Amino acid sequence: MRPADDPTIDYRDLVRQGYDACAEAYAAARRQDDSDQLTPLVPVLADGSQVLDLGCGAGVPIASALSERHRVTGVDASEKMLRMAKAAVPRGHFIRSDIMEVCFEDGSFDAAVAMFVLFHLPSEEHGEVFRRVHSWLRPGGYFLATLSEHREAPYTEDDFFGVQMFWSNLGWSDYEELLVSTGFEIVQGRIIGHGYGRKHLGRDEQHPMVLARKVQ
Repeated sequence: MRPADDPTIDYRDLVRQGYDACAEAYAAARRQDDSDQLTPLVPVLADGSQVLDLGCGAGVPIASALSERHRVTGVDASEKMLRMAKAAVPRGHFIRSDIMEVCFEDGSFDAAVAMFVLFHLPSEEHGEVFRRVHSWLRPGGYFLATLSEHREAPYTEDDFFGVQMFWSNLGWSDYEELLVSTGFEIVQGRIIGHGYGRKHLGRDEQHPMVLARKVQ
């Protein structure tokens, strides 16, 4: 790991290019995910709900599973990932965009998910992501997201599926405060692993996963 503090580097572009380069390897690992990440959300959604998948990647397993009962819109900055998502989830609608640049009308969705994506944005933008999601949800809409346990300064690592990758995150207490101040109530939370399934040989990780509901 090394500090991500070089003003000459566009870390946003580093993430996009990194996922373009490692798309196949990363998607293969995500396809092995046999956890139950969507379990908190599925029971509270009526069939045919409009669901937004932020950082959808190659569409598997999240967008694919959601599309079985719901209308899914996926957003990702990686062109290669989106090509794979369109092939894997033909019923989905996919948009190539940065999360901070994509636009939707207020109240467009019944739910939004952001799995293993927020930490690729600078931590100072995470509160704005919550505000954007809040505006896009209908009253009572749900937000399912993976967060981080501890605050860390931005950094890069050199071997994320063979590419350099950027990370930046706040801590759980920061996220809890941001969600509540934005107008969400926290319905439930739990700790999940790295998202690559039990057969993955890399070190395991711990990520808080929260289901929040729009109340204001």
